[in-house]
Amino acid sequence: MKKIFALTFVAGMLFVACGPSAAEKAAEEQRIKDSIAQVEADQKAAEEEAARLAEEQAKLEAEAQALAEAEANKSTATKKTTTKTATPKKEEVKTEPAPAAPAPATETKEEPKSNTVSRRR
Repeated sequence: MKKIFALTFVAGMLFVACGPSAAEKAAEEQRIKDSIAQVEADQKAAEEEAARLAEEQAKLEAEAQALAEAEANKSTATKKTTTKTATPKKEEVKTEPAPAAPAPATETKEEPKSNTVSRRR
């Protein structure tokens, strides 16, 4: 019985001794914490970038709308000035009758030409 107890004790000591040390466990824990902090920082940066892009898009849409309104005001102002200055007279448009369709071509049968030279005299 003493031999089994001694053998179990030695096996237990080997098992404990072969595992990671306290410094290795602390280093692994620190690596995990750093990884989590990096992911959180990346997520925050992505959220800030998305907010910046949304703000920029809203600014561009506002500028486009202002340009469209200015263009609309410009075209209505141009229409008002053209109607007040002079009204163009309508010209008569002469229409010519369409030419008659050409008659369908008749098919002519041609004799096939052979590669040999014919000797006609």
